[in-house]
Amino acid sequence: MSWELAGILYLVLMVVLLLGGVWIAVALGMVGIVGIAVLQPPLLAGVASIVWGQLDSFVLTAVPLFLFMGSVLMGSGVSGRFYRGLAPWLARVPGGLAQSNIVACAIFAALCGSSVATAGAIGSVAIPEMRSRGYDPRITAGTLAAGGTLGILIPPSIPFIIYGSSVGESVGRLFAAGMVPGLLLTLLFMLFLGVQAKLRPALMPAHEKALVEGKLKTIPDMVPILALIVVVLGGIYAGVMTPTEAAGVGASGALGIAALYRKLSWAVLRQSLLETVRANAMILLIVVAAQVMSFALVSAGVPRGVVGWIAALDASRWVVFGVIVIAYLVLGCLMDALSLMLLTLPVVYPIVQALGFDPIWFGVVLVLLLEVGLITPPVGMNLFVIQGISGRPLSEVSWGAFPYVIIMLVEILLLVLFPSIALWLPAKAF
Repeated sequence: MSWELAGILYLVLMVVLLLGGVWIAVALGMVGIVGIAVLQPPLLAGVASIVWGQLDSFVLTAVPLFLFMGSVLMGSGVSGRFYRGLAPWLARVPGGLAQSNIVACAIFAALCGSSVATAGAIGSVAIPEMRSRGYDPRITAGTLAAGGTLGILIPPSIPFIIYGSSVGESVGRLFAAGMVPGLLLTLLFMLFLGVQAKLRPALMPAHEKALVEGKLKTIPDMVPILALIVVVLGGIYAGVMTPTEAAGVGASGALGIAALYRKLSWAVLRQSLLETVRANAMILLIVVAAQVMSFALVSAGVPRGVVGWIAALDASRWVVFGVIVIAYLVLGCLMDALSLMLLTLPVVYPIVQALGFDPIWFGVVLVLLLEVGLITPPVGMNLFVIQGISGRPLSEVSWGAFPYVIIMLVEILLLVLFPSIALWLPAKAF
């Protein structure tokens, strides 16, 4: 069977199963196995080796450890203490608590690695505070939904771990590549909020200015979290620890911080372990199923055929890149981030390599595109998280997040014009 016909067959089967409500992981694995069994039966025996080879990965061990670290910090209430401690320090910045949302999300993202968890952890504390002070609901929802997306860009980032494991790139270099773009995106969010606060002050009422004494009292709520970030990320960039080892240190540090605040209990530990197991099982099931699907596509020659077809078009590589960006923006509205990445990488990554794009740079751009999908309906997960916490209409939350979609697209343009934004730190650190 030609690669064109095989690709169409796989695509049609995937669409039918997904529209039928089949779980993405099940659909991926089922289409891959059935496709191999029908088109290339002798290769079916190799599926077990593919699955084992994917799971037998030291890099992937970091995923449950980072998930556990975030679960402990949320379940013990440490994230709430950190947010309340941070707010007084930003009282004089135009935007007040709205700025606190962005900064708190950025810092918590450096510990959590998950956008949905970041939005939920900070949102559960921030929304009551902002509501009581009269902040516009769209401002509240937008800052939390968009701020939460920083969880998969600022390292440690679970999508970076999965991307690195899938394509064979260094996770440490990907973490370093995401740092400067993550900080830049945070600053762009804050700049937008500051301008908005000046032009439309009624949306973000200024609250009382925090006294120096009040600020000093909040230091114990912030120092342990900041110290843990320095140890985890500093250990990776200094070459002292691998990302997996740093994840283990981070998980232990989270337990230590919860114990320091006397918030570590059997109930918190049990809940954190259950949440970690559930999330990790879901992620690894998708990873394994996507690897089976990738094996089926590669065996049928689909990625190689697509690369050859694009080369025959003799189109500019930036035209092809633009098509890839548009495809991710559209698909991001319909699929969750991790599934979208794993579903498309077997075809997209060979194209990116053939066009000469740096795989580390593309990893950062890809994560940014996935971030956009997290705050665009109808399947924007962060929108549903904030809508559930706030009780506001989903349309209101979506419109509140819309300006940040534009800002993310601007950052992608900056990465295209200045690739060193993503590549400078990896070159220095590794």
